[in-house]
Amino acid sequence: MSLFITIGLFSLSTLNTHLVDAQQLFEVDHDHVQQLVSQGHIRSLNESLNWLAQYCDVQLIDAQLFQHKNTWRYDLQLQLKQGHTVNLQFDAKSGTLNSLTQLPSECTQHETATR
Repeated sequence: MSLFITIGLFSLSTLNTHLVDAQQLFEVDHDHVQQLVSQGHIRSLNESLNWLAQYCDVQLIDAQLFQHKNTWRYDLQLQLKQGHTVNLQFDAKSGTLNSLTQLPSECTQHETATR
């Protein structure tokens, strides 16, 4: 697994929350994100990245946390081992890949992944 994560709990102070209706962008501080996770409003970014690591050898380039109408999502920009850059969206509540987003064809489940 060559998933590059320079996060203890991820440097969430770099994440932004985006209210689409108001078209305003503001920073969510690390404590607020931890509170959302501990209260069960969202899952940690690590959970989504761990799931992704079963399928893709990627390096995390950027991650943002957005909220739209009480729905939270992680927007991730990743670099595949082959050098391609992809953008994926994860539902932050469930930690699963957004149904409108597909894994790139280079991503297949690793034979050593736990099922």
